[in-house]
Amino acid sequence: MPSRNRWQRHRTSLFAVVLGAVAAVALFDLLVRDGFTVGTWRATPLDWLFIAAHVPLLFYVVIPLVADREQARTLWARFRARPEAVVGLCWLAAVYLLGTVGIVLAPDLKLTFLHANQPPVFATIDATHVPQCAGRVVEGQCHGSWQYPLGTDLNGYRLELLLLQGLHITLYVSVISLAFIVPIALVVGVVAGYQGGLVDVVSIRSVEVQDAVPPLIVYLLVIFITGESLLVILLLFGFLGWGGAARIVRSETRRLRDAEFVEAARALGGSDRHILGTHVVPAVSGVTIPTATRQVPILLLTEAGLAFLGLEAFDLQSFGNVIARGTVRGEVPLLVKWWVSGFAVATLAATVVAFKVVGDALVESLDPRMN
Repeated sequence: MPSRNRWQRHRTSLFAVVLGAVAAVALFDLLVRDGFTVGTWRATPLDWLFIAAHVPLLFYVVIPLVADREQARTLWARFRARPEAVVGLCWLAAVYLLGTVGIVLAPDLKLTFLHANQPPVFATIDATHVPQCAGRVVEGQCHGSWQYPLGTDLNGYRLELLLLQGLHITLYVSVISLAFIVPIALVVGVVAGYQGGLVDVVSIRSVEVQDAVPPLIVYLLVIFITGESLLVILLLFGFLGWGGAARIVRSETRRLRDAEFVEAARALGGSDRHILGTHVVPAVSGVTIPTATRQVPILLLTEAGLAFLGLEAFDLQSFGNVIARGTVRGEVPLLVKWWVSGFAVATLAATVVAFKVVGDALVESLDPRMN
């Protein structure tokens, strides 16, 4: 218990030091070194944002659960009561591994126009629709081969590599957006709910103004200045997407502010800082994270929609870009090359559903009012 208390006292300081160190290394790499970060990997601002987003996840989610194993077992017992949530969690774990480790180990995408529109290993296509069949040609039908187990698109890109790239972008969208949404919603909601009065009024009005201006509309205006950019999308999602979570945090904070244990702490001489840090913030944190997680499916679908419409950088192999290439009208009809869009749609849909069911299960597991 004493070691746990010491950790809680110094956690904020350690968090600030680690986050500052990551920021310093990122600035040195991007502004001074301007070269390959490790080996042949050249880190972009998005890569460094993704790395920095793991710092709050480590300090405020992973380490507390490891330190308090009894709480972790209790939460897991509540969570596994929903089998669909366990399946969704396993899928998201696979998405994380494939989007990080898998993308590093996978070979680079290569244009192979001669092998464009190759079918999956279990399917066939009319041989006249492919420049050169990589598999067997039987009675005018090009059969799929293990060289391209999931087939290729119109550029000859391997579908399994495109799916890995899509999962990589999906992971960036979800992790980086949550790294902005959770702390902003937590700070605004707690301050507004606890202070009340003018602070509460100003905060809630700012949320109403933000909700009236969707990030999508702002992005369509900003791209005329910055150009299509996934970084701009994520920044807008993060800075303009926390309103709904902040409302729930504010409501929960107002309930806790008048709770008996908070009144008792105040009567014993506890300062506002002590009450917030010891009682209020830990309690509402369990509401903030699952509430923000529920917004991830909307963000993923919005990003995919922008990419599908060509409003994202063309060199990013987002699921939206892959689906768009699969629906291009050309010499090969859409239903003939179904695998190009089909696999991308199925993977995106599975990821969106997984976030939805996991978010719902987290609400039930972490919200004290439901337990």
